[in-house]
Amino acid sequence: MGRRGREILDTPVEPIIQALRAAYADEWLAHYYYLHAAQTASGINAPQVASMLTARAGDELTHATRLGERILELGGTLPADWLEIPRLSNSKRIEFPRKTSDVIGILKAVLKAERSAINTYQELSRMTRHKDTVTHELSEELLADEVKDEEHTENLIGD
Repeated sequence: MGRRGREILDTPVEPIIQALRAAYADEWLAHYYYLHAAQTASGINAPQVASMLTARAGDELTHATRLGERILELGGTLPADWLEIPRLSNSKRIEFPRKTSDVIGILKAVLKAERSAINTYQELSRMTRHKDTVTHELSEELLADEVKDEEHTENLIGD
């Protein structure tokens, strides 16, 4: 980030970087778990759920990429070791059912992850409002994606 970009920040940058790194870790975990569930799901509705989860996994990877870019712009670093990802994450672990045919259980785990992401981006939005416009706008865009995904998942479950 250039000099003027740093000057317009009206807040200490380190807490923002920490929040972004946690969100980055969340997105990587969601990407992994969604893709894993898509590839292992079985049963009558598995192909439809797998298709949705594969697309979502791609979305989560895109989110992680955008968050990573912002972390670097702010002068932060990306986790260099995969073992750092779960430690940094807000959600710690997405609990998918052991039975790969439990499609409703898979969707409930996805719903829990989407709700955690909504909380994360809502907090990041509050933290950066009127202080870091670029991060604020990014958090608002990602929040909108997660809200849409939550609604879609609720509709699939009938929740």
